[in-house]
Amino acid sequence: MIQRLLIAALTVLVFGAGYLVRSWTDNEVPVPAPPAPLGSEFSRVTPAQSVAGPGAGKSASRQFDQPVNRAALVSDIEQARPQIEIYRKRLDELDAEFERNLAALLHPEQCEKLAVRQKRNAERRTTREAHEAADPSPLSDEQILRLQQMPLFNVLWSITISARLERLNRDLKLDDPQQARVRELLVARRDKFLALVDASPPPTVTLSLLASRAQKLGGTAGGGK
Repeated sequence: MIQRLLIAALTVLVFGAGYLVRSWTDNEVPVPAPPAPLGSEFSRVTPAQSVAGPGAGKSASRQFDQPVNRAALVSDIEQARPQIEIYRKRLDELDAEFERNLAALLHPEQCEKLAVRQKRNAERRTTREAHEAADPSPLSDEQILRLQQMPLFNVLWSITISARLERLNRDLKLDDPQQARVRELLVARRDKFLALVDASPPPTVTLSLLASRAQKLGGTAGGGK
């Protein structure tokens, strides 16, 4: 029952995030913020997440009615940091456990493909982190909102078994027995992951990416615009 409620909540949040992204690029029709009763346990919506109407003049960028309260956000991150660290560490452990169990099911040729896949993902992560480290500029309000929404997309991806299995099958060319076993591994990981999310007090999940970028938030409202 808990899993069904979580999936439904995340679906509402993802579609709501899409509405907000659309509102930034549409300069003619203002889009109201999505309703958030269902799934509110996953996000602490702040005034920073409201969206303004059409921008003044011919400016193509959408401005916020109220800028992000960066001091409050930094305070929230510091209060939640112990839980965030536990959440991220446990998430890394779940990923490592899944990768080990997956490798045990593969033939040598498939193990080589898995190693290439892991290396590619690691290189992308390193490149992204290097790019962020080289850019000392404060985060914009839009970037902050995106970083709060991305963990919710990641949660949805983590519990979508068919899509993850399809991706693995495409990369590793699994045979039928392997697909059945990998599906079992994915289901087991999903159950453990949902238990982790359920045990993580809000706003642990939504601040999990922002926590490592707190130095780019500044300490005053709207300081990164």
